Amino acid sequence: MVWLEFILCGSFLTFFAYNLCKEGVILSEKTNIEKGIIGMLFLAIATSFPEIVTASAAIFSLGRIGLGYGDIMGSVIVNLMILVFLDYYVGRGRILLKVSPVNKVTGLFVLVAGVLILGASLVRLAGVNLPVIGVFGIENIAVILVYVAALGIIRKSGTKEEHEIYPGVKEPFWQIWGKFIFFLVIVMFLGVWMAKSGEKIVVETGLSQTFTGTLLLGFATSLPEIIVSFAAIRASSIDMAVGNILGSNLFDLCIVPFLDLLTKKPILGVLTTGQVVATALVVFLCGITVAGLYVRKDTSRRINWDTGLIFIVGFLGFVILYFVQ
Repeated sequence: MVWLEFILCGSFLTFFAYNLCKEGVILSEKTNIEKGIIGMLFLAIATSFPEIVTASAAIFSLGRIGLGYGDIMGSVIVNLMILVFLDYYVGRGRILLKVSPVNKVTGLFVLVAGVLILGASLVRLAGVNLPVIGVFGIENIAVILVYVAALGIIRKSGTKEEHEIYPGVKEPFWQIWGKFIFFLVIVMFLGVWMAKSGEKIVVETGLSQTFTGTLLLGFATSLPEIIVSFAAIRASSIDMAVGNILGSNLFDLCIVPFLDLLTKKPILGVLTTGQVVATALVVFLCGITVAGLYVRKDTSRRINWDTGLIFIVGFLGFVILYFVQ
């Protein structure tokens, strides 16, 4: 019964979150926001909203830090693993070579944010008390500053694309905004339901919070990114497809600092070994992604060394997380 509830909740969440993302893209297109930074700004927030709600509900309402933190790390992992399918769908040649400099910069900032989070979590796990400013650990303030810096740099270097994912929309502007807000509210309730469903799985199956959060919740809350990225590919916008993934990942990592508001001490100071391993997996995958973005040698394969390696390492990482707490 618990699995049926999870599948049902995941299906509803996918449907409404996808429509939330769709309205976000249309709003961005109608307001002429530079397509090169849609994934970084408006669309990234829309596609990451399920993670925000699910993680917050898991930690604040249920006290399940492993589920909430795992959901965020798992979403980043799954998002990067999606790249192998996009690579195959696009055809011969490396998809990471076909993106703009904007997305290459975004990839670097994702790696920097991940390294900051991993470094601080290892230091705190070793028993070292890093400074706390207000309710935020100093490392999380640094992550927020990284995101702000990324926004500034990417906004200045953003370029426009001619492709539209959802062309020909004739609805009035107010109606699109109304639908966007409606879907936003629905996704909020579904995110809470998803967190409770994850807790039931932990209780009834004996699976760890970390594994359930990273794999199950991470996959469920990443489905909007999967659908939107493939919609962008079908619209011949490789840059937006990859930008959606990278921008969403950066935004996901920047959710971590605000989790300090929901815990009695900095979130990175209460992580288990398994959750630190999940963070290390994120950093490793981000490193492979950055290498793929900057290594210029192309191939004639449909699945290439960078996206293929990301998928294999991600899969093995989930296997490892099954055995750690």
